[in-house]
Amino acid sequence: MSSYTKISVVVADDHEIFRQGFKAMISRYEDLEVIGEAENGRELIELVANLQPDLVFVDIKMPVMDGIDATREITTLETGTRVIALSMFSDDVYVVDMLQAGASGYVLKNAHYDELVKASRVVMNGGHYFCNDASEKIHTFLKIHAVNSLKKVQDPVLTEREIEIIKLICEQLTSKEIASALGLSQRTVDTYRDVIQKKTKSKNMAGIVLYAVKYGLYKG
Repeated sequence: MSSYTKISVVVADDHEIFRQGFKAMISRYEDLEVIGEAENGRELIELVANLQPDLVFVDIKMPVMDGIDATREITTLETGTRVIALSMFSDDVYVVDMLQAGASGYVLKNAHYDELVKASRVVMNGGHYFCNDASEKIHTFLKIHAVNSLKKVQDPVLTEREIEIIKLICEQLTSKEIASALGLSQRTVDTYRDVIQKKTKSKNMAGIVLYAVKYGLYKG
């Protein structure tokens, strides 16, 4: 028996062959279980509302409703479902749009299965996961398109401790790891994360990372 609590997963992609291959891959891991699949964004939203999965892997390019719009709606359902984009596209616009929509991660479809599983576990532990290509795209996009924003003082007043925690979030540390590094309780770190999320108007930890890079709090 596995010591992990099973992570319930829904996969959304308009290609049945890919969905079947993804399900076969997931079945090899004891702590992951595919409980549903969708071929477009509208079907995905209905599945999330009914099944309330822990995690969704969603393609960006789908008929009826694309992955970006679907992700945006999923974040309003308050099911606690986290989203990881799984796409052939690494264009900076797609990457940033997905994260701004509320995705907690971005992985390319040519990634090794082990990376998909790693991304699942990181995200379900409250972190975020960007493949190397996506991380580079985020930094490049923000450097090019946020020059004016960098010159502005960020709206929220962040304390030194909050900025310190933001930097550790950007390093993909979990609440438990941050607590250990700073000598705080995990509950205290979780409280800080909630406050930071509200101050920066971020939907999730990925949004905090975007904010940190945009305003020069984290260089990467």
